[in-house]
Amino acid sequence: MNEGNCLSSGGYGPCTMPEWQSVFEKHVGIPPHIQRCRLTQERSEGFQLVLKNLEGTPIRQRLLEGFQGVQYQLRVSLFDVTYRHFFGRTWRSPARQLRSLPGHPPRVSFNEVVYFHTSLIHPNIVAVVEVVAVAQKQNGSQHALSCGFGILRLFIGQTEPVESSDAKLDKRLHLYHGTPRALLSPELQDPIEKNEFMTLIEGAHIQCSLRPHPALERVMHLLPQNMLVSGAETIPGVVPPTEEVVDCLQKPRLFKTVTCYLDKVSLSLYPSLERFEEELLELLNTDRLNRFSVK
Repeated sequence: MNEGNCLSSGGYGPCTMPEWQSVFEKHVGIPPHIQRCRLTQERSEGFQLVLKNLEGTPIRQRLLEGFQGVQYQLRVSLFDVTYRHFFGRTWRSPARQLRSLPGHPPRVSFNEVVYFHTSLIHPNIVAVVEVVAVAQKQNGSQHALSCGFGILRLFIGQTEPVESSDAKLDKRLHLYHGTPRALLSPELQDPIEKNEFMTLIEGAHIQCSLRPHPALERVMHLLPQNMLVSGAETIPGVVPPTEEVVDCLQKPRLFKTVTCYLDKVSLSLYPSLERFEEELLELLNTDRLNRFSVK
């Protein structure tokens, strides 16, 4: 098949094979650490992470000299503190402008909602939220500069999320200097937030909240575990967002199922075992003759 219907941020449409490969690679997630997989609970639970505002300036402005149209983006990844392992898929927000009002700290308004479900309910499973400055160079190319990152503790135990008792309260997520790659260092032992190598960015934080989202259970079979998605994305099998309903995962609805039948299906595997043995013998014989010719 050279063409088909392709899932994209804009919906469905014709898709060539190279585009299929691009879409597939964009939605491939990294599996959890093999040791962590042995400790998972049987039931996966759905969650909703709301990212509201970035307060303050997380980066020195002199570092952005020579760049034009600077905007800020949030990138969220799941991280296993115990095994120092990133997993799932990194979610990226749209880039937003930094705005300043007299008498108020600089602010970037995101108001993004991220959904995921996981069976890895453990205190050392965290969400890493990175702030990235996206700018245009003078030659027209794009440049991304990490401005810092925050560590959001998702679970206080193996039974409940951190925000379950205060679901209506926003949390201030403090930011640290550097990039999330620093978390891979063996020098950072838990609790990593109190490590001497972690330096807070003064006057900068992200306003966010985390809460359980039981409504996601209806579509869990259509979403891989630990895959961070927003309600604005098109998900096969889920009624897509519209002008009236911009978040299709707040109260997800499934497409009507259609029963199909396939007759006279045959599967041909190549090479067959006989053909494989023939080619192997030919290669071995060619190698033997080449050795004799060298002697």
